[in-house]
Amino acid sequence: MRLNRITIEQALFFIILLIGLGIRILRIGDVPLSDFEAANALEAFQVSNGGGGEFSPGPAYPLLTGATFFLFADDNLYARIWPILAGCCLIVFPYLIRSLIGRKAALIMAIGIALDPSFVAVSRIAGNEIMAVGFGAMALGLAYNRRAVLAGIFGGLMLLSGPSALQGLLAFGSAFFVGYLLSKRGYLSAIISVDSTENNKKDLQKGILALGGVILVLGTLFFLFPEGLGSLSSILPTYLSGWVSPAGISAGGMLTSLIVYNPIVLIFSFIAIIQGWRHREPASQWLSLWAGTTFVLVFIYPGREVFGLAWLLVPMWGLAATEIGKYFRLKGADPIPALGQAALIVVLMALSWLNLAGLNLSAGNVQSIQLRWAVVGGTIILAGITTLLIGLGWDLKTAQQGLVWGLLLGFGFYGLSSTWALSQLRPNGEQELFAPQPASINTGDLQITLGDLSEWRTGIRDSLDVILITSAPSLRWEMRNWKEAKFLNSIPAGELPSVIITHENQPEPNLSIGYRGQDFGWWANPGWEGILPENWPNWLVFRNSPQINTNVILWARVDLFPGGIFSVEENLSQESEGEIPFGQLPVD
Repeated sequence: MRLNRITIEQALFFIILLIGLGIRILRIGDVPLSDFEAANALEAFQVSNGGGGEFSPGPAYPLLTGATFFLFADDNLYARIWPILAGCCLIVFPYLIRSLIGRKAALIMAIGIALDPSFVAVSRIAGNEIMAVGFGAMALGLAYNRRAVLAGIFGGLMLLSGPSALQGLLAFGSAFFVGYLLSKRGYLSAIISVDSTENNKKDLQKGILALGGVILVLGTLFFLFPEGLGSLSSILPTYLSGWVSPAGISAGGMLTSLIVYNPIVLIFSFIAIIQGWRHREPASQWLSLWAGTTFVLVFIYPGREVFGLAWLLVPMWGLAATEIGKYFRLKGADPIPALGQAALIVVLMALSWLNLAGLNLSAGNVQSIQLRWAVVGGTIILAGITTLLIGLGWDLKTAQQGLVWGLLLGFGFYGLSSTWALSQLRPNGEQELFAPQPASINTGDLQITLGDLSEWRTGIRDSLDVILITSAPSLRWEMRNWKEAKFLNSIPAGELPSVIITHENQPEPNLSIGYRGQDFGWWANPGWEGILPENWPNWLVFRNSPQINTNVILWARVDLFPGGIFSVEENLSQESEGEIPFGQLPVD
C-alpha cells in the first residue's frame, strides 16, 4: 500500500492542531461545571443510563456526550470532550480554504484560532454552542473542496447542535445572496469555479442524503432515542423566540468582549476589509460580506449571547490572516530598522501596561493617577512619532512593517496571557466575559467533606444518605452518583438524614439540635453593574473586581463525627414536642 508523503505544510497544521487541542483539554477535568453546563451534562447523563425524556433544543450534545459517558466515564472531562473536538474543527477550517486565502494566511489563521482566547474559552464550555460553529465551519470547508458526503455529515451535526446553527446559516446565507447579486453586476469576482450542472446536482444529492442520514441516525442515537427528533423540531421556535425575548447581555457588552479579547482580529480585519474592496481582492471581499452580515445579525438579535461571537470571529480571523500575511516579507522594506521599530513599540506597550497596573497602587492620589495616564498617552504618541520618523528616514513600507510587527508581538503576548488565564489561571471564569454565570466554585471541597463523612460512617465514600433541599443543576451533577442522595422540597416527617444540604437563603429545616453546619461557597457572580467594573483598569490587568458569592450549607448529624453520640428516639421525641429548633448550633 502506497502512502502519500506528508508535506511540511501538513505537518505544521498538525502541530498547530495538537497545540490547540492541548490548551483546550489541559486540566479541563478539574474545572467544575456551572449551572448552565451541568443542565446540559445531566441530559447526557440521563442518556447514558438509558433514560429518555425531553432534551433542550438541539440533541447533538446530550446524545453524543451521553454515548461517551456510557463508553468511558461520566466526569467533567468527557462532559466537555465534544465541544473541545468541535473547537478543534475550527483549527482545521483554514487548511480546507487555503486555496482561497493563500497558504501563508491559512497557517496564520490556524494559529490565531488555536490560541484565540474567545475560541479557547467557548470550546471548554459544555453545550451545543461551539459544536454548531465548529461543525458548520467544517461543512463549509468540505463543501468548498467538493467533498459532498463529508460536508453533508458535518452539516447534519451542525443542524443537530441547536439554535446557534440557524444564526450561522442565516448569516452565511445572507452574505452569499448579497455576494451573488454583486457578482452579477460585476462588483465582485466569483471564488468557486462552476462545473457542469450534472456534477452540481450529483454533489447536492449526495450531500443531502448524508445530511438526512446523520439527522435520522445520530439525531436518535441509532434509533434508541426518537425524542431527539422532537428536540430538533424545537430549534426553530427557540431561535425565533429570541427575537422577542431580550437577553441579559447588551450589544455594548458584546462589543467590549471583542475589544478586550480580540484586539489583533479587530485591527487587522478592519484594515483587510478596506484594502480588499480597494484592490478588489475576491477572498477579502467575500469574507467581509460574511463578517458583515454576521456582525449585524449577532448584534441586532435581542436574544444575543456572548457565544454568538464565535460565528463572527471565524471570517474575521480569515480577514486578519490575509492582511497579516502581507507584512511578513513586505517587498521593498528594510528588515533591520523595522525590527528596531517593532522592539521599541513592544517596550512602549509594556510600559503602558505597567502604568495601567500601577493605577491600582496610586491609592486615590489624583496627581499620581493623572501622571500614569499621561505616561500611557505619551507612549502611544511616541509610537506614532517613531513610525513617522522611520517612514521619513527610510521608507513607508519599512515603517508599516515595523508597526505591524510591533503590534503583533505586543498584542500577541497579551492574547496568549488571556488564553492561559481563561484556561488555566481562572478556568471557572468568575471574572471573565466569556463564561456562563454564575460560575461554580469549591465543588471539590464539598465532595471531599461528604466523602470523609461517608467513609467514617460506612467505609465507602459515596454511600451516605443525603437530602438536598435545593435542586440546582450543578449540585445535581456533583451528586449524580450518590445512590442515597434525594432532592426534596422539605425533610419528610419522621426522618433524620445523615446529611442535609440547603441553599443559604432557604429557611433552616425544622429538626432537632443534633446537627453541625458548614457553609461552602458554591456560586460566584460578578459584583458589578454595567459592561465593566468601575475600576476597569484593575479588572483588565488583574481581573480584580467585586464578586458576589452564594453558599450552600451542609448540615451533618453529630454521630457522623468521631465521638459524636446521637439518639434517634430522643431527638424524634424532641422534634414532636417542638423543642430545640434545628440550626441552634453555629455554622463553622
